[in-house]
Amino acid sequence: MKFKQFQFLRNEAVKKLHQLDKEPMHLRSRTIEDALGADAVMLAYIGDAVYSMYVRERVVQMNISKVQVLHTIVTEFICARSQAKVLQVLETTFTEDEQAVARRARNSHVNVPKSSSVQEYRSSTAFEAVLGFLYETRQDERLQMLMREAFSATLQGMNHG
Repeated sequence: MKFKQFQFLRNEAVKKLHQLDKEPMHLRSRTIEDALGADAVMLAYIGDAVYSMYVRERVVQMNISKVQVLHTIVTEFICARSQAKVLQVLETTFTEDEQAVARRARNSHVNVPKSSSVQEYRSSTAFEAVLGFLYETRQDERLQMLMREAFSATLQGMNHG
């Protein structure tokens, strides 16, 4: 994206934020049908934040006071490689809706960072989109279960890696 285009989009977004700031915020108010039609990359954006917060809360419970150590551990859980492995483990347990969201997210056009392969990044985006979908549709028990299983799967991989 060119800088002028970026500036324009940013300024338009800020204008919309000013409008939204005057309205009450409706958190997680999507129906399943709305969420299934939502932009999969936006669901992944939400899912990334939700899972990152979950991992951070779990890691902080270790009572380690060195932020650098905490950050390193959290990064191992939330990197594209780990999340791609988690998707492989959990995908067979997904509901039809979750599979549809994951498929759409995996096939979305995303800019892949150099730190991961295209396949890893697309798979991690699919995993995050499913979490975003569950969060947005208030399927909290299912969300917590998948995050617990993802955390455990990553932890197992760390022990055997």
